[in-house]
Amino acid sequence: MLTIGVEEEFLLLVPDGAPAPAAPDLLRLTRDAAGPGQIKPELMTFQIEAVTGVCGHLHDVEDQLTRLRRTLREAGHAVGVRLVAAGSSPFVDPGLVMLTDVARYRRLAAGFPVATAAGGTCACHVHVGMDDRDLGVQVLNRLRPWLPTLLAMTGNSPHANGTDTGWDSVRYCRQLSWPTFRPPPAVVDAHSYDRTVTRLMRRGVALDPRSVYFLARLSPRYPTLEVRVADACLTVQDAVLLAGVVRGLVTTLAADVRLDRPSVAPAASGSLRRQLLAAAHHGLASATVSPGTAPSTPASPAPTDPQLSRVVDAILPALEAADDAETVLPGLDRLQRLGTGAQQQRALKAATRSRVAFVSALADVTAPLSAVPAAR
Repeated sequence: MLTIGVEEEFLLLVPDGAPAPAAPDLLRLTRDAAGPGQIKPELMTFQIEAVTGVCGHLHDVEDQLTRLRRTLREAGHAVGVRLVAAGSSPFVDPGLVMLTDVARYRRLAAGFPVATAAGGTCACHVHVGMDDRDLGVQVLNRLRPWLPTLLAMTGNSPHANGTDTGWDSVRYCRQLSWPTFRPPPAVVDAHSYDRTVTRLMRRGVALDPRSVYFLARLSPRYPTLEVRVADACLTVQDAVLLAGVVRGLVTTLAADVRLDRPSVAPAASGSLRRQLLAAAHHGLASATVSPGTAPSTPASPAPTDPQLSRVVDAILPALEAADDAETVLPGLDRLQRLGTGAQQQRALKAATRSRVAFVSALADVTAPLSAVPAAR
């Protein structure tokens, strides 16, 4: 069973929704409440990151994310800010004004000022243990066609500058300002992958391997395959679902490589970009479909949405082998019933009468005072 870990990025907002440069305060207040390296600064001082340890089971992921979100919520309340899991700031975009004062971030701002100014968005990254880098590259090749579906499932940034943008993931649009924010290259092995990364750095479109922002990549720091396409997940349950689906896909695709099963014909880069834009715009209502033929009827209940049912059809054996089916299948059903984070945000916005009430509602969903366990 492949290990998993999750990195979550959050916004720090004052009650009326303006970004608050409070990350240094939260880092100080949470120093003793979280494990080493579990709460980290981000690109902007109105952002903060929470990182799980290496987990074997989705229940471990859920427990750690719940604890970290509660810890950050309590620290935020102590300094008058709200912790919000959204892909973009819903009301105010401060640009570079709140850049975190770290040498590497200053270099990014100097080299890529437009992209950095638009970079105060929040994502959810899932790491899956992958010691064999050549195998990891082959899995990345087969994962490329699934990236639009993962984005469609996780869009959670419909608002910007106080208005509904009409997009499920305006974060995706903004991140396109980074020249390496694109699907991973289709290459034959880890050596070719590393040559591509080196070439991007020599061309000046990335400072270092960490700033090669492929939508999925071989992690430059850990022995993992890192999937980076998703917006920050509104709820813990959404993040756990994403982690389970990603592990199921990676497990399935790795087995296909080892058994030399044929892969789906790779989408041309232009077609894949169009599918990703459609997923960012329309979410699960997009015309994007997952790779493969029409789904068969799986052995367990599956959602009726075409994209989600294809996910289940592809990964159900891997879910059952990892004891993840009991979490992922109800999670997919919940996603179909409640909608994506973007749809839930729109519903919260319609139900509230002020910016303060909307931000409070987002904060309450991000980190409820009492845990809401995932269906098991």
